[in-house]
Amino acid sequence: MDIQVHDIRKAFDGHAAALNGLSLSVTSGELLALLGPSGSGKTTLLRIIAGLETPDSGRLLFNGTDAAHRSVQERNVGFVFQHYALFRHMTVAQNVGFGLAARPRARRPSRPEIRRRSEELLALVQLQGLEHRYPTQLSGGQRQRVALARALAVEPTVLLLDEPFGALDAKVRKDLRRWLRDLHDHTGHTTVFVTHDQEEALELSDRVAIINAGRVEQVGRPSEVYLTPASAFVCGFMGACNGLPVQVRDGAAFLNGATRPVADGLRVADGPTVMYARPHDVALTTDDTGPGLCGIAEAVRVAPGLLRVDMAVPGLDTRLELDIPMSDAHWTAVRPGQPIQVRLTHCHVFPS
Repeated sequence: MDIQVHDIRKAFDGHAAALNGLSLSVTSGELLALLGPSGSGKTTLLRIIAGLETPDSGRLLFNGTDAAHRSVQERNVGFVFQHYALFRHMTVAQNVGFGLAARPRARRPSRPEIRRRSEELLALVQLQGLEHRYPTQLSGGQRQRVALARALAVEPTVLLLDEPFGALDAKVRKDLRRWLRDLHDHTGHTTVFVTHDQEEALELSDRVAIINAGRVEQVGRPSEVYLTPASAFVCGFMGACNGLPVQVRDGAAFLNGATRPVADGLRVADGPTVMYARPHDVALTTDDTGPGLCGIAEAVRVAPGLLRVDMAVPGLDTRLELDIPMSDAHWTAVRPGQPIQVRLTHCHVFPS
């Protein structure tokens, strides 16, 4: 199922527009992540696709056909909420089969068929043997898988997930991410999921749509939006990033009037701008001949596989963050209060 969203606008009473002329295409069979800060319009867009909200203007097409006036049932969409929304008084099997049992009599499968379908889906989500338990007897990860099985029971053409792992702890969340990717590859559903977790979006999705203030900032493969961000917002949102106020002259960036450039080889117009570099693109160096920055190591912290250093730089109001891989010779050499020198191995500059 292809989904096309054209110039969708949606505002709620007394609030700024949740969606402000948003356009987006979802290719049949892909897993697309909607990524952005809280209040950016991600969930509103998901609810409009599902038919739970009506846009003020714009067009929504399913396989090229106008879907804006179809009911939720007619759209045949499976929706998974962050907090499961399971019926506590129903068993796991009853929850999974609810969508089928609630169909009009003419379209309702027989009870044996509903039971067979529920058992089949519980096996698919690796919960066989738990069909007689109640939601309160399950872990958070198991409840989320029940919610996903219930969404799949109605054989949806589109699967929509709203922060599906947001209520789970980090270890369970990571395990379920891998499981969901495998499940998607197995079923082939067109899947759209909302998240504010950059790592989750990068690991799970075929493409990522970065949404900010009701508009799409960038759409692309995870590697594209991370390595070649289209705007300062995308660059700053997709993982940790340092912002340096610099003056560009003849392709070189100078910090605070320094005579030696911080970076060179830039292809932007001369003048003031902000240069962005991720912590892993800031490298310790002892070479005093090329572009670089000198400062003091203020804080040194150990993180998985690396040393994270906060560096104070004269002329900067904020500290520069750099990551030193465990394989680096400087792994154990940096101490708080120590003078250090760094160079930027990669940076992004956007028009002011």
